[in-house]
Amino acid sequence: MKPHDLFGVRKLVVVLGDVVSSRSITNRVAFNEKLKETSHEVNISYQNIYADFKMLKGLDEFGCVVTTITDSYNLISTIFEHLYPNFARLALVYDYIDTGLDTRDVSMMDGPAFHKASNMLLSLKRSKLLFDMAVQDEVLDSAISGVINLILLTKKNWSTRQFQIAKEYKKGKPQSKIAEEFGISQQAVSKALSRSMWGETSECLYCIGVNFCS
Repeated sequence: MKPHDLFGVRKLVVVLGDVVSSRSITNRVAFNEKLKETSHEVNISYQNIYADFKMLKGLDEFGCVVTTITDSYNLISTIFEHLYPNFARLALVYDYIDTGLDTRDVSMMDGPAFHKASNMLLSLKRSKLLFDMAVQDEVLDSAISGVINLILLTKKNWSTRQFQIAKEYKKGKPQSKIAEEFGISQQAVSKALSRSMWGETSECLYCIGVNFCS
C-alpha cells in the first residue's frame, strides 16, 4: 500500500490510541514517563513514521501517522508492551489527511482519516474491545481486527510473570536461559508459555499475513 498525493491531500495511515481507565491511574507522573518512553521507542524503531508518536490529550490519548500498514502489528505490540500493565484502545485507519501535512505533527493534522479513527475509538470504548482498523476492505478489516482483538485480550489476562517470560522468549532466548534469569525451572518457563497461549497467538499472527505483520 502506497500513499497518494492529490492537491495537497495525502492518504496515510493514522494510528490513534486511548488509554483504558486513565482516570484510575494513581501515579500519573510515572505513567507519563512510561508514555514518553513508549513514544521514543516507537519513533526510533519504525522507519515508516511520517508524524512522530506523541501524546495528544494529557494521559488519555496519543497518536502517530505512518506511510504504510507494513509492520503495523509490531508497532501495536510495541505500544502494548511498553504500556503494560496498563492498556489502550487503538484504531488504525488508511485514509486522507487534508490539514497540517507539512507540519509532520500529528497534533496539527486533520482529515477523514482522523475523524474515522476517533469514531472507532468511541465504538471500541462501548464494545470493550481494544482494536479496530479500516485499511483495505470491510471484510478483511473485520477479520484482521477480530484476530488482533483475540490476541490483545488474551495478553490482557496474562500475569506479570507470564508477560515477562513471553517478552524474553519473543527476543529469541532459549527457555533454559530465561529460566536461569528468573531463577525458576525450565519446566516452569514452558508451563508459563503454554498457559499464556504463546503458540496459539503466534499462529494467529501468521494467519494475519506478512503484509500486515512483518
